[in-house]
Amino acid sequence: MDLDSDRLVDAYLHELATAAEGLPADRRDELLNDVTAHIAEARAGGATSEAEIREVLQRLGRPSDIVGAAADGLVRVPPRLRPWEYATLALLLVGPYLLELYEVLAFIVYAVGLGFLWRSNRWSTPWKLVGTLAWPLSYAAALLADTVLNTPVWLSVLIATVVDVAVLAALLVRARVPHKA
Repeated sequence: MDLDSDRLVDAYLHELATAAEGLPADRRDELLNDVTAHIAEARAGGATSEAEIREVLQRLGRPSDIVGAAADGLVRVPPRLRPWEYATLALLLVGPYLLELYEVLAFIVYAVGLGFLWRSNRWSTPWKLVGTLAWPLSYAAALLADTVLNTPVWLSVLIATVVDVAVLAALLVRARVPHKA
């Protein structure tokens, strides 16, 4: 078997599995097993080169189309968040509060959270921008409350926290709505 054709099949099946996350588990498993079996049959029948595998995958169709046909008449459930997506939100929330204790660590934690956020296909670009601006917006709100309104420090921190939590709650809610990459 050609290594490139193996990579093509793996990428195709990964894309199919990702697209099928919203299907009920039994239907998703059945669909993945059927497509995997079809590819295995084509390979057993002599389709081994990269060009032949591309042709087999092209005949199968785009994974999103296959899932769309499989979902016809079914209620799609929003895909579950993966652990690293929860970690993304946690890092974006925790980063700013480490600033008082460890400035470098705060920026590292926030940068890792941003990296996860921008790497994910869970959120659209506008929502990624909202997540990116969460910390600057909460800091600006606290600074405004402190300097312009002359609020006590605890109230400024509370305002910043409310802004952070509101933005991250919106990201969490938005993450449950399937988004095409």
